[in-house]
Amino acid sequence: MTEHKPNDSDRATAKAEKESLTAAELMGIMHGIMPFAVTGLALLAFLYTAYFAAELFLPVFFAVFLSIIIRPLVRSLTKLRIPQVIGALIVLICMIGVLAGATARLSTPAEQWLERLPSIQREIEAKLWPVTRSIEQAQQATEKIQDLADGNKKSVRNQEVTVKETSLLNRVFETTWFTIIQALIIFALTFFFLAQDIEKTRTVIRKLPLRDHRASIEDMFEAVQETITRFLQISAVIYISLGILTTLGMYILGMPNPILWGILAAVLGFMPYVGPLIVFACISVVSLLSFDNWWHMLAPPLFYGALTIVEGYFVTPAVLGRHLTVSPISVFLSMLLWTWVWGMAGALLAVPILVVFMTIARHLTSIIRSSMNSAPGPVERENNVLGVPS
Repeated sequence: MTEHKPNDSDRATAKAEKESLTAAELMGIMHGIMPFAVTGLALLAFLYTAYFAAELFLPVFFAVFLSIIIRPLVRSLTKLRIPQVIGALIVLICMIGVLAGATARLSTPAEQWLERLPSIQREIEAKLWPVTRSIEQAQQATEKIQDLADGNKKSVRNQEVTVKETSLLNRVFETTWFTIIQALIIFALTFFFLAQDIEKTRTVIRKLPLRDHRASIEDMFEAVQETITRFLQISAVIYISLGILTTLGMYILGMPNPILWGILAAVLGFMPYVGPLIVFACISVVSLLSFDNWWHMLAPPLFYGALTIVEGYFVTPAVLGRHLTVSPISVFLSMLLWTWVWGMAGALLAVPILVVFMTIARHLTSIIRSSMNSAPGPVERENNVLGVPS
């Protein structure tokens, strides 16, 4: 009996059968990809909803983060045997009083600078005239040469079209009322978040129908709460300190309205990259308009620039880096995304939202991996269906 020697076609067929995926392997791949696809679709749906429902989501996010920052004050009052609801009300009333006082104190200088906006450009040109005079002379000479080269060309007269717009008073009135309503909603939600007991939230989590992952979800909730609380409270201390040092520096250097620049530095400090640039530009312009010699003009922006460099490259990484490490690329992309979604408010909330999403993603990944490891394979599922013991 002669043996059949495999030829090239048999070898090719065997290799193709070996390299081709079985149905079970294909189902395993789909089973592994499905959670990530569902998560991506859920994120896209959330961004779409957040973009078109900004008026609804923004007060909720601001209230959540504000309640996290001031919750230690409520806990301190609770230790003094003051009920949590009363403590939350006291803290919120004091905060509203401080904000109202600061607004009343800073409204006058802010109004004065806003009134000077139309003439600021002319004042800056007058200050910089000795520097820009030679540049303008060179530009005028270039324009004369260009006119000689162009010859006698006909100029086309542009027709001016006047578009009737809403008056400035009406726009300011509508914006002010909308801001007041948003602020009232934020304060009301902050009060409810502060008055809500955390144990009740944990009880709700324990009642979820996800019996296998109930403990993991509870751990995720506690990790998110702990991480974002630590991040916001440490960030608030750092930026308030930055605002105080900015106020003292501007006062010593003779800048007008030093408290205004300190508060601006503290608030916009929560906006990485963009906030410090805005404060630096404002201080530079005001310093240029307020002083006559170059040393006094350059000292305030240089002082603030040195403060932000020390804060950004030494203080914040040293303090927050022990508990949380965030990639600068992630921060920048989060700034771009949430500024596009919610504007300036989104820029303020970009980093806290990024911290929350990173913590949730870390725990969800572990939950998905544990589910995939504990789930039965294709052979085990087939045996369970046929009643064959494994």
